[in-house]
Parts: sequence; C-alpha cells; structure tokens
Amino acid sequence: MLTSPGDVTGDGRPDLISRAASTGTVYLHKGTADGKLAARVKLYDNWKGYKKVIGAGDLNGDGIGDLLAQDKANTLYRYDGRGDGTFAARAKVFADWGASYNAVVGVGDLTDDGRADLVSRDSGGNVYRNSGDGKGSFGARTKIATGWGGYKSLS
Repeated sequence: MLTSPGDVTGDGRPDLISRAASTGTVYLHKGTADGKLAARVKLYDNWKGYKKVIGAGDLNGDGIGDLLAQDKANTLYRYDGRGDGTFAARAKVFADWGASYNAVVGVGDLTDDGRADLVSRDSGGNVYRNSGDGKGSFGARTKIATGWGGYKSLS
C-alpha cells in the first residue's frame, strides 16, 4: 500500500505513507527538496487489521495532511496529521461504512468548497462522492458515475 496524505511534516512538500504487506508496518517517507524521498521512518506496527488506508489530504482544516483507515468491520477512522510526521490517535468517522467498496481515494476538493472530498467505487461499478465537511468528517454519499467496474483501481 502506498498513499499520499499531502504534507504531514510541515515542510511544504508532499509525503508518502506505505504499509508493508507481510507485516502491516506503516512507514513515513518524507518528500525532500530535490524531489526524492528521505529514508523511511516507522510509524506503526501491524496495521493488518485495516483493509484500506487512504491518504485523504487535509480533512479538518488545519493545513496538515490526514489519513483514513477502514477496518475489517467496516469502521472508518481518521488519523489527524500533527505536522511533525506523526498522527494523533484515531477518531471514528463512520461505522458500517463501505463494505462493498473496492476502491477509495482522497481526491482533493471536487466540489470547489475548499474542503477535501472522498471518492469510492463499489463492486457494481458505481462511483460515489462523500463531500468533506472541513471538520474531519463527510456528508452522505452521492452517486456521481456508473459503469466503472472495468477499471482495476481509482487513483
């Protein structure tokens, strides 16, 4: 798994988050001034309990990138970036969310309201948008497309 929540270190450069498939260990890869990535830094052990980890941008309006994580019970959690490359304790966003979603991506601001939005695709090929509320959560889903079942992923 590889995703980008945006700048989580406060240096103005986008950073990457990875999760090792074999161990579930989550790492931060800081973006550098020369366009490369710094050596990885371990953030968490064993995130195998999450079926999706999504870099979603700044969800709570503080200017720092945040992460979303969906567990196997389909609870969606938010991890707020602290600006130093670490994340605050998780906060529940939704229970019983997205069981049929096979792809979820933080897309930035689709609705042009200054808030980060989320796009997901279900197993039937329907694509939905959850509009960000700027406080770390989202509104109800809105169907925005159909017929996307033939694509391998959204990114």
